[in-house]
Amino acid sequence: MTKVKLWISDIDGTIMNYDGSYTIRMKNLIDKINASDKKIVFATGRMYMAAQFALDEFNIKTPVVCYQGAVVRTKDKILWQSLIENNKAIEIYKYLRTLKIHTHLYNDGKLYVENDDKRIMSEYCDNRGTFYEVVNRFEDVQLNAVEKILCVIEDNETMQKTKEDLIKKYGDILTIVQSSKKYLEINNKNATKGEALKFLKKYWNLNDDEIIASGDQDNDVEMLKQAGIRISVNKNSEKLYNIANYHCKSVDSDELVDLVEKFML
Repeated sequence: MTKVKLWISDIDGTIMNYDGSYTIRMKNLIDKINASDKKIVFATGRMYMAAQFALDEFNIKTPVVCYQGAVVRTKDKILWQSLIENNKAIEIYKYLRTLKIHTHLYNDGKLYVENDDKRIMSEYCDNRGTFYEVVNRFEDVQLNAVEKILCVIEDNETMQKTKEDLIKKYGDILTIVQSSKKYLEINNKNATKGEALKFLKKYWNLNDDEIIASGDQDNDVEMLKQAGIRISVNKNSEKLYNIANYHCKSVDSDELVDLVEKFML
């Protein structure tokens, strides 16, 4: 009997491709875990609404880590959260507005945008089951619980400069991490997938050696650090690749399936 009790994994680029496709073996693996006494948890930058598709697709009943680690919740209950303070959120979106950065504001389970760029929003919402509300200005939104702010930046040079500027300006109080080539995530300093996993370890009384963690981007680094078995998929993040003790070429290679079967089942 293996001692691994929990597999926590990023979704996009790890469990499934960014277009929402996945392999038959991955589906079968997750079905086996669901039928066992082991646990699988999805940890994603997606909002809960957008994660619901994947939860339903794989029949996941455990809590989900969403908003980059800002919230751990079930369908009906928030178990843990770490939010951006309202005044800091206002300061950030005003600053991003001066840079003309396409910005998403996540507040109390809803997604708001000022610029309804149909191309960007259609691409972002595809395969995510995501709805959004267009506002004239973010100041029109009543801030109750700011889970995340996201920047959509399609030029790599602008991405790196914006990331560096934000880290220099807010790095001591916020987590600023790139989750894909064009998405830059801004959260509370304690809102990481790693902090969320720390909560789940206490919640289920688990230690590092009982956990497999898998991901594909910089935003998965802190999560992998909390696990005994650390798996990177693709080589999208040099940081993640360097701390992982196992590496998989792609979602379609099923190498992740092979590793989880070996260590968990």
